[in-house]
Amino acid sequence: MKRIAIAALLAAGTFLTSPAYAELSHADYVGEAVAPGSAFRTIRVTPNTRAINVEWYETVNLDINGKVVTWWFNGLQEVISLPDIIEGAPNIKVYVEPTNRFGN
Repeated sequence: MKRIAIAALLAAGTFLTSPAYAELSHADYVGEAVAPGSAFRTIRVTPNTRAINVEWYETVNLDINGKVVTWWFNGLQEVISLPDIIEGAPNIKVYVEPTNRFGN
């Protein structure tokens, strides 16, 4: 009986210290910058740009006044404010749509 109690306590301790309960980072919500050259399309942000549409798991080059940032949209948020991912960017919404690329 004592062994079962010890095993149960060890299992509970392992479960509670699991990374699944770790706090989410900023990248978990909005995605992350990746190496240049890994994107297949470039979105040029101009003064006339009202919104940006991308697919979840898409990697794009965002060209803002000649400054290009390559971003992988793999986060949890479906609507992202561009300044949340690129400092000094205009206040434009990025809409992250579900993708059919993986047969879902």
